[in-house]
Amino acid sequence: MNCNSIKISIAKTFSLILFLSFCTYVSFAQVDYVKQKGGSYKINYMSDYHNKGLSLFGTLSFNNQSINDAGINAPVNYLYNSVNNNTYKPGYSAGIRWDGLSNRNKYYTLSMAINRVSTGVNYQNKHTLAPFIEDFTHFKADNQYTTLSIAAHLNKLLPINDMRDYKFFLVAGPSIDYKISEISNENLLNGTGYRTIINGDLGVEFDNKGYYVLYAHYKLGANLFQSTVPVRISRFDIGMSIKVKDLF
Repeated sequence: MNCNSIKISIAKTFSLILFLSFCTYVSFAQVDYVKQKGGSYKINYMSDYHNKGLSLFGTLSFNNQSINDAGINAPVNYLYNSVNNNTYKPGYSAGIRWDGLSNRNKYYTLSMAINRVSTGVNYQNKHTLAPFIEDFTHFKADNQYTTLSIAAHLNKLLPINDMRDYKFFLVAGPSIDYKISEISNENLLNGTGYRTIINGDLGVEFDNKGYYVLYAHYKLGANLFQSTVPVRISRFDIGMSIKVKDLF
């Protein structure tokens, strides 16, 4: 991957992040039509948010990626049994999140995190030249890397228990991970390297009187841009967030 291609990829990713951020903002906004002189109306998006709260959070994650290397025929091959381990491996994250309630009574969460990811790897294709060569794969995926992520979630309040004190939420929304760690030489071969992952998130959260939130999320992700090696990433997150005002 040359320098120009990397710059184009970064530009596309940045544009997409801005677009998603704008769409999220508008979707939560309470649209107020303010009458101007001359009879025209102006849309006011600036008076919609209240009950905001900034929190710090930490997460323990369990990760697995599924690799389809059918699109390449690399000169270097890897023994299948030495690289394939279809398990979930632990990683961790830390970041900040912003919880709020719009005037449309929609609970939402915006977050940003640094993630240290370690994954098990499932190679979908097993090649063989029996009886001369053992089973092999054309590609060796990076199974440890660091990402910067952003997420925008809608939180649906569930009618469980006394909702004035203890709240349970069903959570759903998109997130994006961008690899900030170095990509290995194997993943630069034949355009197989990728940096941006788009995820669909689904989970549940428990809010204890606003003091802290316990959560469990499932993320299903894939390459955002086209790659000769499509990757599907599954991730389970378990974590807790605490309001900044209660920490300092």
